[in-house]
Amino acid sequence: MRNCMYAGRIMTALVLSLALVVTGPGSVISFAGGNEKVNISLVGKYDSADTAAIRAIDLDKKQIRFRNHSTGRTYTLNYDNTSMMYDKYGGPLSASLLEVGEVVEVTFLKSTKKITTLNMSDKVWTIEDTRDHELVRGDGTAKIKKDVYKLDVRTLVMADGDLALAEDVLATDTITARGIGRDVYSVVVTSGHGYVSLSSDTVEDRSLVGAWIELDNEVIHKISPNMLLSAPEGDYKLQILGNGANYQQDVKIARNQETVVDTGNVTITKPKEGLVTFEIKPEEAEVFVDGKKVLTGTPQTIQYGYHNLKIMADGYETQTKYLKVGTPKSVIRIELEQEKSSEEAASSASTWDSASKSNSKSDKSSEKKSRSSNDSSRKASSAASSASSKDVSGNDSGKKKTDKNKVIKGYKIYVDEPDGAELYFDGSYIGIIPTNMTKVSGTHEIILKKEGYKTKSYRISVDEEEVDNVYNFPALIKKKTDEASKDKSSESASLSSSASSSNSSADPSEDASDSGSGSSSAADEGTSAAPEEKSSDSGSEDGSGSASTGASNRDDEADDAASTASGD
Repeated sequence: MRNCMYAGRIMTALVLSLALVVTGPGSVISFAGGNEKVNISLVGKYDSADTAAIRAIDLDKKQIRFRNHSTGRTYTLNYDNTSMMYDKYGGPLSASLLEVGEVVEVTFLKSTKKITTLNMSDKVWTIEDTRDHELVRGDGTAKIKKDVYKLDVRTLVMADGDLALAEDVLATDTITARGIGRDVYSVVVTSGHGYVSLSSDTVEDRSLVGAWIELDNEVIHKISPNMLLSAPEGDYKLQILGNGANYQQDVKIARNQETVVDTGNVTITKPKEGLVTFEIKPEEAEVFVDGKKVLTGTPQTIQYGYHNLKIMADGYETQTKYLKVGTPKSVIRIELEQEKSSEEAASSASTWDSASKSNSKSDKSSEKKSRSSNDSSRKASSAASSASSKDVSGNDSGKKKTDKNKVIKGYKIYVDEPDGAELYFDGSYIGIIPTNMTKVSGTHEIILKKEGYKTKSYRISVDEEEVDNVYNFPALIKKKTDEASKDKSSESASLSSSASSSNSSADPSEDASDSGSGSSSAADEGTSAAPEEKSSDSGSEDGSGSASTGASNRDDEADDAASTASGD
C-alpha cells in the first residue's frame, strides 16, 4: 500500500510538470490530486529568450512589439506587474520609459506570450540624433559618424512611426542608430525632411536658373528648371543669390510637405562682382571656378553668389567646395593635402573585422546589382551639402576614393514606374515617368511627385558598371487616406525582383508565409517600399537585381520568432 501511494505521488508530480511546460494558461496553475489542490506559480518562468529591437509600444494594451534581428520577424508580447524590467545599470524600469528602436534582452513564455524579464543590454551602442550617415552604399554596409557597420534587410528602420527602408532615409534626415558590435539593429528617423520649390524660374524676364538657393547653410543648391529639393524640417532663412537676385525670406519646412517660394517677391538688380585672390599651396595647383580655370595669386573678377570651386594638383587630394562671393575683395587660402599611398589607403579602407565582410555569393550578387544609377545629361548639381565656413564650404562629394558623379558614357538609367509621376534627380527635374537619363555613379536622391499623391523620396547608390538599368518604384500613396489605407497601399507596392539573399539564421518555426526558401530579399517582405531595379545587360548573372540594401519592411506576427533559450 505504501508503495502504491508513493507511485501515485510520482505520477502526480509528472502530470504537474507536464502542465507547467505544455499548457501554461496563466501565472498560476491549479492541479487537483485526490483531496489536495496544488497551485504552481509561473512568475519568473520562461522558455524563450531573445535580443531584439523594440518595434512599437502600446501602454494601454500593455503590449510591446519586437523585431528579432536574426530572422527579421516581428512578434508581440504582453506584460503586467509580474514582468520585471531593468535598465542597463540593473535598476527598475517602467515600460513608459522605453523607446522605439531600443535594443533589449527579453525572456518570455511562448504559451502565454508574456514577458518574464526585459533588460536594457549594456552591449548595445547608441548614436543619437546625427545627420552624419550614409545608409545606402550598395554593399550591405552603412557609414555612421565615420565608422562602417553592417546593415541589411533584418535591420529595423522606422520613419514617421512606420516601417521604412534604408533607401527612404535621406541625407537631410536626422537619425538615431543602435546596434551590437558591427551590426545595426535599428535606425529611427528623429527629424525628417520636407521639400522646397520655386513658384517660377523667371523674374522680370530674367532667369533664376544658375543662381543659388540656400537654407541657413543646411542646403546649398544651384537652381535648375522646375527644381524640387529636399530639406531638413525646421525654420530657416532662405536666400536666393545670383543672376542679379539677392533675396531673403523666413520659411518653415514641414515634414513631408512642400514649401513653394513665391519668386514674385524677388527683385532683380545688376549683378555685383567681387575681386577674389586665390592663394593655394602647392603653387602649381590649378583652380577652377564653375568649370573655368582661373589664375592664382592675381585678383579675379567673380559675380556675387555661390560658385563651384575645384582645386587640383598632381600628388595631392583634389578638393571640391562651394565658393561664396559677397564682398568687394576677398582672399581664399587653401592648402591641399598630399594623396595617401595605395598601401595606406588599403590599410584604412575597412573598419570592421573579416567576419563581418564574409557574405554569401548570392548576397554579393544581389548587392552588386542593387547599385543602380540615376542622373541626367543636364548635369544635375549635388544637393544637401553642408557649409563649413562663411566663404568656402566643404562638399561631401570628396569623401570617398571611388569616383562620384562619374558619367558612364553610352549607358542610361530607365524609370518605368510609377507611371505619370514627375521624376527629380538630386533636385533637378528629369521628366514624366516613363523616362530615362544618363547613368552617373555615386549616391543620389530620387524624388517622385504626382498631383493628388504624397511626394516620396529615395536614396540610391550607383556603381560604375557599363550596363543599362531599369527602376520600377512603388506606386505613390494618395493624399488624405487613413493609416489603414496607407498600410494597405504600401503592402500592394511590394517588389517583383527575382534576386534574393539567403538568411541562414531563419527560424524554421516561423509562420508558413515565410517558410519557403528562407529568402530575406525585399521582394519577399510583404510591405516592401524599395524600388525594383533590373539590369538590361544580358551578360549579368541573372538579369535582375534588388535595389534594396536597407531594412526589411516585413511586419508579420510570429509566435516562435525568438530564439530558444534554456528554461528557468
